[in-house]
Amino acid sequence: MAQTKARGPERWLRGLLARAGNPLNWSPADKSLVAALLLVPFVAWYAVVYWLVLRHPDLAPYLDQEVLHRAFRWQVVFVGAWLAIVFSALFLRRWAPTSRLIVHAEIQLYSVTALLGSYVLGHYTSLYTGVAVVGGYTVAFVLFDRRATLPGLASFLVGLLGMTLAEQAGLIPYAPLLRGEPYAHGHLSGWWLAGPGAVAFVGLLAVVALIYYVVERWRQREDELARANDIISRYVASQLAEHIRLGNYGAIDRHERRRLTLFFSDIRGFSEIADRIEPEDLSRVLNEYFAEMTFIADRYGATIDKFMGDGIMIFFGAPEPADDADQAMRAVRMGIDMQTRMGALRQKWDQEGFEEPFTIRIGINTGVASVGSFGARGRLDYTAIGRQVNLAARLQASCEPGGILISHSTWALVRDEISCTPRGDLHVKGFHRPVSVYDVTVGADGNPQGTMMVERRRVESVTSN
Repeated sequence: MAQTKARGPERWLRGLLARAGNPLNWSPADKSLVAALLLVPFVAWYAVVYWLVLRHPDLAPYLDQEVLHRAFRWQVVFVGAWLAIVFSALFLRRWAPTSRLIVHAEIQLYSVTALLGSYVLGHYTSLYTGVAVVGGYTVAFVLFDRRATLPGLASFLVGLLGMTLAEQAGLIPYAPLLRGEPYAHGHLSGWWLAGPGAVAFVGLLAVVALIYYVVERWRQREDELARANDIISRYVASQLAEHIRLGNYGAIDRHERRRLTLFFSDIRGFSEIADRIEPEDLSRVLNEYFAEMTFIADRYGATIDKFMGDGIMIFFGAPEPADDADQAMRAVRMGIDMQTRMGALRQKWDQEGFEEPFTIRIGINTGVASVGSFGARGRLDYTAIGRQVNLAARLQASCEPGGILISHSTWALVRDEISCTPRGDLHVKGFHRPVSVYDVTVGADGNPQGTMMVERRRVESVTSN
């Protein structure tokens, strides 16, 4: 029960904030109106306190009456100026809600108001200065852009520095409103408490509420960004998602010619398989297949371009550049692991009663292609295009089920590590000359040969390092 009551105010405040919407999305006129309405009561409060003390000097004998009279007149001027800001904002929110002139005027007015109020009470011995600076300019930075806020803050700091130097030089008095301390015999004056003390206390509460609001919005934004990042990572390659999160858009928002190793795979006879089994079973098995292949691709640092029905397009060398031999080796080793994993998956699906085995074909080619963002302004796709991409797709289509077919350029980069068998020249559609291709040799155990050689050399390399 106590826990429910404790959460009541927080729930009410969240509901109020939800109804108000996100102030960051308000128009400049609306933001200026809200800020002015928050400040008018504080400025009027000081004017009322000054007026009462002028009427009854004995209530605060520590205040200089002559300075208080001038401060009261200035305070009345400030009340009028802030009311003018309110009415101007009401006018602009209807006729020119995006005008930023009122924002600059409001922040400069606040700087003058806070500076004079801080001066008469003492810049460095009054809580007023800290509350005015932290509270006021925090609100300004939250609501308005820094191009409007920084000049106002600069005006306040320059004025503060100038007054401090003038005070130290004896040109102006320090805290001219005070003729003495607002306390005596260990007792604080009630009128001081009701005036500057109460305003400072309410200002502190406002600052705390503002900080709470900013932190809550920050937490909500972080949660939203985390969910958005998770969704983005499902739809684009992990490398692209990382560049987007880091704001490195230049690495993906351009076209360039780069040497890539391109990988295509698909499932043999998928259309016939889809016609013979229930859609629910097909979806389950296909999703499991894609999940396993994606896991392997991520392990090798591959960029998954797209899923095309039952096919997968992957490339190495972009957006992160890679050495030719390294990217080719990773691509072939990835294909080996995928074929090996498919053997285990077929056994699993067979035990589950799935009668249509998936067998995949893989084609790999290394060559120069155009890579970058292609498409319309509102919908882009980070992909690779060109003759070398087409060749990798043709190799996959010509590959035997369960095999890996690679081009001569890829073979030349991996031949010292991976055992391959020449398949001869292949006539490929779109290419005038035959293309030399190679099968990754498959051993009697069903695994591509060369895997143990690669693992042994990798272990020896790690050991020697």
